[in-house]
Amino acid sequence: MKTIFLSIIFTISGILCFAQKTPKDFGYKHLNVVFENDTIDILVKSKKGEEHIKKPILFEVQGSTAVPLIVYDGERQVSYVSLTEGFAEKDYHLVMVNKPGLPLMSHIDKLTKGKYKDPKTKEYPKKYLQNNNLEYYVKRNNEIINFLIKQNWVDRSKIVVVGHSEGSTIAAHMADKIEGITHLIYSGGTPYYPRILAMIQQDRKSELKKDDGWVKKDFEYWKDLVKYPFAKDRNKGWNTNYGTYSFSQNENDVLKRLKIPVLISYGTLDEGAPFCDMFHIETIKERHTNFTFNAYIGLNHYYQLPKSVNNSKEDYLSKVVKDWFLWVKDN
Repeated sequence: MKTIFLSIIFTISGILCFAQKTPKDFGYKHLNVVFENDTIDILVKSKKGEEHIKKPILFEVQGSTAVPLIVYDGERQVSYVSLTEGFAEKDYHLVMVNKPGLPLMSHIDKLTKGKYKDPKTKEYPKKYLQNNNLEYYVKRNNEIINFLIKQNWVDRSKIVVVGHSEGSTIAAHMADKIEGITHLIYSGGTPYYPRILAMIQQDRKSELKKDDGWVKKDFEYWKDLVKYPFAKDRNKGWNTNYGTYSFSQNENDVLKRLKIPVLISYGTLDEGAPFCDMFHIETIKERHTNFTFNAYIGLNHYYQLPKSVNNSKEDYLSKVVKDWFLWVKDN
């Protein structure tokens, strides 16, 4: 009986070990870099069979959500934080970096409304809240790029950084502070006080249906941020005062300092679209020649048609991303 019992245990253990997924199961190379005494998880997606062939880097920066890089349902990857995956691998090694304090991989059932929260506290992990700010991401990503350019499979002559939404802010500041970046794709961003303006614009839309006072609360929130810009223990939620304030700086001066080619990409129904148009006006007036503006008519923040008119099966995102790579080739 004892022998049978042990056999069952070993069989179950073997099944569990076999079922445990790794980044390699989803086609990623998993690398680590130590930064500020923390181990940073990096995923690299390459064309199959060309993982060791020297190619340029496409460094893609995540947006604002607290989501692990790999979310799966047991067998398949079901959530994608990358806009370029599936398009980049032919000519680039696609690089993505996990958010601080989050697991690299998670089963979808362990997420709360699509976001990761600590299973015990039901709150965002402390390490995530403490480090989810612009300065941390730029310093960390600088360390990672310095690590990557030393790898023999990296062609350092072209390093393209792309960021969407919150990622656009990080990408812009990376291009301003990190040497070696050759192209910037600034997608779905707001070149003026991005985080707080985006919040206000989103709530302006909702107040057309119901005046729930959220816009007034946004301005009160901004007053508190300005008074306590470095606080990490106020207004607890998906971000700290420090995090929101760091992502709410006037970005147009940073962008205008850049001498490398910059692509500003956005849907015309995005909350940030009027501010991208305003920035376009300024770059023409000030005779900046390194900017290209791609405005996608009738598309929203995620390059989709609004639900009310979304009867088309056209894949707008693939067109947008293909345009990005054509622009890189031409610049």
